[in-house]
Amino acid sequence: MGFTVALAPMAGYTDRSFRVICSRFGMDYSTTEMVSVKALFYGDKKTKRLMTVSPEEASVSLQLFGDDGDQFASVIESLGDTLKAYRSIDINMGCPAPKIVKTGSGSALLKEPEKARNIIRASVQTSPVPVSVKVRKGFLEGDEEGMRIAEIAEEEGAAFVTVHGRSREAYYSGASDWNFIDRVAKHLSIPVIANGDITTGEDALRFKEEGILGVAIGRGAIGNPFIFRNIGEALKGEDITPLREEEIVAVAKEHLSMSIEEKGEHLGVVEMRKHFIGYLKGFEHAKRHRSAILQLTDPKEIEGYLDDLLQI
Repeated sequence: MGFTVALAPMAGYTDRSFRVICSRFGMDYSTTEMVSVKALFYGDKKTKRLMTVSPEEASVSLQLFGDDGDQFASVIESLGDTLKAYRSIDINMGCPAPKIVKTGSGSALLKEPEKARNIIRASVQTSPVPVSVKVRKGFLEGDEEGMRIAEIAEEEGAAFVTVHGRSREAYYSGASDWNFIDRVAKHLSIPVIANGDITTGEDALRFKEEGILGVAIGRGAIGNPFIFRNIGEALKGEDITPLREEEIVAVAKEHLSMSIEEKGEHLGVVEMRKHFIGYLKGFEHAKRHRSAILQLTDPKEIEGYLDDLLQI
């Protein structure tokens, strides 16, 4: 397994359109938005839409969340060979969102090592593709249950572990503890992927030099798929391609078009609003432009507004 640069799973962000855009800038693989095992177990059709992949995108991992090992086994078995469309199944044991934690899923599993073991074991035993696990450092500040869950993942046959260096309590505040990620990697014999606060090629190089086998970019990629090109260039020792406003506008417009094609005009425009915040970040008077574009609902008006930014 060579050093990989991935798009980390983010609910509401890593849909098919965004994954295709990131693929074009050199992303090695991505992970879907979280998919509820319980919803799949009870046959929810809306949930299955989150699982669609495009032939235009790089390889994709399917991220599942839940709190019941038997349900994981049943769902994975029922999906059968359709899972071969994915590079792996990723089990979410790190999501800090209250609505996920209160169900006993996500980072709540950091406090339930035997339940986590049962889920990983059931998944590995039934999946036709490799299984990975996503963890956080710990549940509360100062805790490090993530180390134990990572150990269990290795014991139960997981192919690799992705480690986010914050606690559940920290949510996304403070800094990701990269030293903790280093310690997990040195402790395990399976690959570890680093996640949290990786925003430059230098950050990726730092982890590569520490022996980490890959990085997963989350919030740093929102409105900035160009980060994958920049990291790829840094890893090769090449000059970083300067980012031009013309390119940002062109990619933002294409992303909008793809989002509308995937989800319909209304939802496609609404879903793009959070991406526009990122795309416009480096523009002069960015705050004013973000406020203005978030009020627009007609795709043609949005495209026109973006084009006008280049004339200012």
